[in-house]
Amino acid sequence: MVMSLPTNPITRRIALLGWSIRRFSLTVAAAALLVFALLTGTLVVFWVGIPLTVAVILTIRGWANLQRRTIGAQLGIDIPEPYKPLPKTRLDQRALALIRESATWRDVSWLAIDATLGLMVHLVYLGTFGLAVYYLVQPPLLATVLDSSHPAVNDLRFYDFDTPAKTLLLVPLALGFGAAWWRWGELFLRWYAHLGAKLLGPTANALLTARVSALRESRDQTVDHAAAELRRIERDLHDGAQARIVALSLTLGMAEEMLSESRPAEAAKLVGEAREACSEALNDIRHLARGIHPPVLADRGFSGALHAMSLDHPLPVTVVDRLREQLPAPVEAAAYFAANEVLTNITKHAAATKVRVLVGHVDGELIVEIYDDGRGGATAAPGGGLDGVRRRLAAFDGTLAVVSPIGGPTVVTMKIPCAPSPVAAGPAGAAD
Repeated sequence: MVMSLPTNPITRRIALLGWSIRRFSLTVAAAALLVFALLTGTLVVFWVGIPLTVAVILTIRGWANLQRRTIGAQLGIDIPEPYKPLPKTRLDQRALALIRESATWRDVSWLAIDATLGLMVHLVYLGTFGLAVYYLVQPPLLATVLDSSHPAVNDLRFYDFDTPAKTLLLVPLALGFGAAWWRWGELFLRWYAHLGAKLLGPTANALLTARVSALRESRDQTVDHAAAELRRIERDLHDGAQARIVALSLTLGMAEEMLSESRPAEAAKLVGEAREACSEALNDIRHLARGIHPPVLADRGFSGALHAMSLDHPLPVTVVDRLREQLPAPVEAAAYFAANEVLTNITKHAAATKVRVLVGHVDGELIVEIYDDGRGGATAAPGGGLDGVRRRLAAFDGTLAVVSPIGGPTVVTMKIPCAPSPVAAGPAGAAD
């Protein structure tokens, strides 16, 4: 979570002073790192220079990460690290990978800029504030503590402001410095912070590459999930409905033989067993079809399906429905099965007494928030139920967030980007 500056003008300016002092210390560190990096660069042709180069680059990365957090806090944004994972190989190959990475050179560029331009930026900002305070406090200090021979007395060459009355003439200058610092100081720092965010953040190509990798992973997970679903359907058909239909065929064959042998009572009994087997096979097929696409979802939409799900749940479930749009069918199905999986996990593991489901569509996203008052400690661990929900949502570029401190409560938030089409919808309701 990004911590931003206060909104109150006075506390904001005071906080900016703190940020500037912190950034100034990082600027001083940048100057030292830059000198050390230049000295190390001359030794890279020797073997001893390789570990030193790796150490310097990793130190620069640590410094750059501090800059990212500080600049991000000042601007109220999150600046992600743009680095690629380091290969687990020999030291010289790791050093070569570090040197070849473009993010390393952007860090070095910002190091050089911050050691020079950054030093001037923060000296100007802090110096303007310091001069304003200095000229404002000089008259009372000269009247009470200092004397005209003190080094702090203003000697501006053309005139000596060596008495309290004379230093009062400098108050307008102090007010001018203070007004400039108040009016343009933050804009000055924000301009410089935006420059740092542009250099330290990932480039458009890096973001596109990360996006393609995420989509490729999502595609692979979707393909694996679809293959697993097909295997499950095949297994359920083979072990369930198909086996019952085979037994039904054998039972009817035996009944046919008994009728031909004039044994109607036994044949009638077998026909009755066949009818029960037929009903069981039909129930298996209906259950299988409900797992592929629930009929209630097709008949009543996502909102109606959630209300029906809440009525079937063993715990009291309150559904707060704020949807006013018809969602795409694939998104409805994904959200329905994801919500069903989360509610099932609550039944099995949460030890909750009540559940609340909030559904809405905000800024082009379907948002499903599920709250329970259970014992907490839920995580989307790999291979777990919530991880399966996350993978299901990833196929639609959706996300899953879990907030579940030990002792509860637990809040699971699912978001799926989708473009709804407005329809006439009834008023939002709640079901218990």
